[in-house]
Amino acid sequence: MTLFYILLAALICYGLLLLFKQQALLKDRVTNLERQKQETEAILLQFMQQVNELTDGEEKSRPAAPVQQQSRVEVVLAEESGRPEHPSDLEEPELLDVKDQLEKGADLDQLARSLNRGAGEVALIAKLSRKTKVARR
Repeated sequence: MTLFYILLAALICYGLLLLFKQQALLKDRVTNLERQKQETEAILLQFMQQVNELTDGEEKSRPAAPVQQQSRVEVVLAEESGRPEHPSDLEEPELLDVKDQLEKGADLDQLARSLNRGAGEVALIAKLSRKTKVARR
């Protein structure tokens, strides 16, 4: 009987040893994934800053577009959002200037819901777009 208890204790110790090894491996894996996440975030942040610098440089280098060109851009935006090519077939979509709406104090989430878009998409449109007129989807 004593031999049985010794073997049982040895099996329990071996099981605990395997569990501690698994825990150590999981901790190493988590730290590795966190390090990779931080590296990815740093690369993404650097990319976003470069894109922001490029768009700021383009806005400064290009003169303001005439009103006719702005209306063409609005029609192109409406077509890209799934509208038909001939706006006379359906009533013309109401276009909103996202940047102006946000400057007037509109809630970002509410504005995103009214445009049937995500809050992040609306924020990016307002931040990066030279023409911030957006049609509802």
